[in-house]
Amino acid sequence: GGGRGYNATVPPGGDGRILLVTVTNVVYPVSVDVMHKVFQMCGTIQKIVTFNKQGKVQALVQFEAPEEAAGAIEKFEGQNIYSGCNTLSIQYSNLTDITVKYNNDRSFDFTNPDLPTHNPNDALLDRAPMSPGMGSPGMG
Repeated sequence: GGGRGYNATVPPGGDGRILLVTVTNVVYPVSVDVMHKVFQMCGTIQKIVTFNKQGKVQALVQFEAPEEAAGAIEKFEGQNIYSGCNTLSIQYSNLTDITVKYNNDRSFDFTNPDLPTHNPNDALLDRAPMSPGMGSPGMG
C-alpha cells in the first residue's frame, strides 16, 4: 500500500458526500456541465452549484455516496480540467445538503430535473412590454 500524499478529512457536521471544489488558473469558464462531465467519472452526482467567491471560481458537488466523493478527491486533487489550466483544488464541504432552487448553468439538481431555470418573479427583460389597446382582436 502506497501512502497517500493528500489526505482530506470530513469536517465535523459534514457527511462526506459534498465536495468544495476551487478552480484556480481559470482560462475557460466553469459551468455545471463541465463539473458534471469531470466528476461523474467517480460516481453518481446528485447536485452541483457553482459560484464566484473573492475572485475564485468554486463549486459544490454532491455525490450519492461518501466513497464516491473520496474517490474524486483522490483522483482529481491538483489535476487540470484542461491542459495546463483550470486546476482543481478539492476539499470536503461541511454542508450536509445543497439546496438547488433552479436548474441552469450555475446550479443543477440531477435528482430533480423538473426545476425551473430561474425565478419567474426575477424576470427583468424576459418579455416585451405589453401596451394596452394595441392588440388587434380577430387575427388568424
